[in-house]
Amino acid sequence: MKLITVLICTLALCWPMSAQRTPAAANNRTATSSGSALQVAPGKPGQFNYAPEFRSLGVNPGRLALIDSLLQDYIRRGVLPHALTFVARKGQVVHHKAFGYRNLETREPLSKNNIFVMMSQTKAIVTAALMTYYEEGKFQLDDPVSMYIPEVSDQVLTELKDDGSYTTRPARSKMTIRHLLCHTSGFTAGRAASLARRPQGSTTLAEDMKRLAALPLGFDPGTEWNYNPSSDLMAYVLEVISGKSVWDAVRERVLDPLGIKDMAYYFDESYRERFVVPYNAGSNGTLTPMGYGSRDPFGPERTYFNGAYGMHGTIEGYARFCQMILNGGTFNGKRVLGRKTIELMSQDNLPHPNSGGAHFGFGLGFQVYLPDEQRISMITPGSLSWGGAYNTDYLIDPREDLIVLLYTNRRPDTKVWEKFLNVVYQALE
Repeated sequence: MKLITVLICTLALCWPMSAQRTPAAANNRTATSSGSALQVAPGKPGQFNYAPEFRSLGVNPGRLALIDSLLQDYIRRGVLPHALTFVARKGQVVHHKAFGYRNLETREPLSKNNIFVMMSQTKAIVTAALMTYYEEGKFQLDDPVSMYIPEVSDQVLTELKDDGSYTTRPARSKMTIRHLLCHTSGFTAGRAASLARRPQGSTTLAEDMKRLAALPLGFDPGTEWNYNPSSDLMAYVLEVISGKSVWDAVRERVLDPLGIKDMAYYFDESYRERFVVPYNAGSNGTLTPMGYGSRDPFGPERTYFNGAYGMHGTIEGYARFCQMILNGGTFNGKRVLGRKTIELMSQDNLPHPNSGGAHFGFGLGFQVYLPDEQRISMITPGSLSWGGAYNTDYLIDPREDLIVLLYTNRRPDTKVWEKFLNVVYQALE
């Protein structure tokens, strides 16, 4: 199940790419906490193997070839402009192919190292960065958010009048950091969202969050699921706790240790030709180019870093992040998170029923597939997943030791992801 809602757009702006993508420095946290900079979980891959042994992996290469047929058909019919796959089992890459065109107008073929708008795939990476500070004892998941952001409201909206005035009542529970991570905070939710009009000209996340946090909540924290806005407030908590910008914390705690390159909020102009052109399908299905989202990754002002969206990157870079989660916190010879932390993040934290659906679960940063979900699809219960509004998607299946990613930048959704998953799972022996 994939739920992508309309994102709350913010004009935002950050550092030059030269300031963002510096050579990976030594990860002091990893080295000092473990006694060694090299960390490889027993039996877990430290790097991807691009020469898979299909038989020992239990993957049927003939049946896996159905992926090619599926995606080529979508390209041939003009439904998708492009598609890029990355499927790995036990760290061995069994499918990694590019289909279609980076730019339909010039007919330039898609390449494996092209950069995609990732939108909400930003959330899990920022969450992981925050959780490294949890491991250091800097906060507890059930700490009230007001401990770190005093402006946070303790009121729930009860009536919104036509003239913009409103009435409130005291919230029955305090908003916690856990609520932010699983989207149950009530922050700018429901009718309260109409109060959250962001003025033009905000240049930092802190500027917006201090103002929006003071608005009444849409519901009592912990009682409902409301997707997206909580992640920006979570990112501001990260800035407060770390004393760094979201970008610096993410780069130092997640991207550099994992060896993830060419993933950032903002880029030098020289990267433009590596970005895929995003497309929007009109009512007649015609694909027309569209922008990169609410902020130009090549724009001059670069001081705003969201937690909900805003990052761009390669599929191989995000696959490294997924493999780290699958490995229980390690990859590239570095430990980013502890095994027990990953287990904690992978538990459903939602009330049931909730607005996500009858069988919908969400952990700390991503969807958690619950047992009832297997009646609907082949996805293994306990799998973790999410995607971006421009249709980049990932799945982490611990039981099958599998990561699955499919990237395209095309709106609206075509449901190709669900079909793609079926074809991947049917190839497992």
